[in-house]
Amino acid sequence: MFKNILVPISSEYYSKEVLEKTAFLAEKFKSRINLIYIIEEKVLNQTDKLSNGYRTPDEIAETKKDIIREQKLAADNIVFEDAKFFFKKRNITFKEKICEGEFSNVIKKETKRKDYNLILMGFEKECFLNYRLFNDIDIPIWIQTKNEGKSILSVCSNLAPNQKVPEVSIQLSNLLGWDLNMLYIVDIEDSVQVDKNGKRSDKKPERDLLFNGQKFVDDMENKGINIKLVKGSLEKVTLKAAEEINPNLIILGREQKKKGILGLPFRHLKRKLAEKCKYSLLFVN
Repeated sequence: MFKNILVPISSEYYSKEVLEKTAFLAEKFKSRINLIYIIEEKVLNQTDKLSNGYRTPDEIAETKKDIIREQKLAADNIVFEDAKFFFKKRNITFKEKICEGEFSNVIKKETKRKDYNLILMGFEKECFLNYRLFNDIDIPIWIQTKNEGKSILSVCSNLAPNQKVPEVSIQLSNLLGWDLNMLYIVDIEDSVQVDKNGKRSDKKPERDLLFNGQKFVDDMENKGINIKLVKGSLEKVTLKAAEEINPNLIILGREQKKKGILGLPFRHLKRKLAEKCKYSLLFVN
């Protein structure tokens, strides 16, 4: 399933939980691991802004070299040493490298260079605001937090094709031995139906959305899946259900939500969930 995993680590934020979860998944799926430590270019650019008034170009260049040297030492002595601890004791092979640049750009370039089944990374609210990966990459993205458990909350809705999410959720539940809880949310703030190609319909009556949702629920129940039909705001219902279930992982798909409260424009659903949720998230794009 996840045979080739990319693990990008920003110089701005490092979490051992990412490496620990990567090792867990790699052991289960016999995965190959590529670990990239990214020296964020905005740190170097900030040096320019702070130095231009009183330092020569040569001094600025030397300061940048010092920062890069310090970051490479941090990567070698901390991150890569931790990786050896988590991976080698499980006989998991991995490749490591250091790159300079903007986090999302480095990852996009790497995914064009090699085929990956999963991107697994940590999360920090202040840093994540600039990450554009949700809209730019079709590879599943796993955001690991510190929570632990043995259950999955799988979220489907009228705003998504609902094809990859059930498939991935069932596979992960079976392979990892985690309990699977599924929701079908009828989002009453954005009352359209998204088809299997991700195309939004015109506005539909609530009864039609509930009817379609019930058909999906019946199909999942026939497969033995524990599932509920709920109506409300997609993000609010998801967060509330997560607090009740306390899952190890929440799985979502290509939700095409464009309207929020009172019909106002709604953007960046995935980013908002990542910012508000304390549980690990897997976005199946």
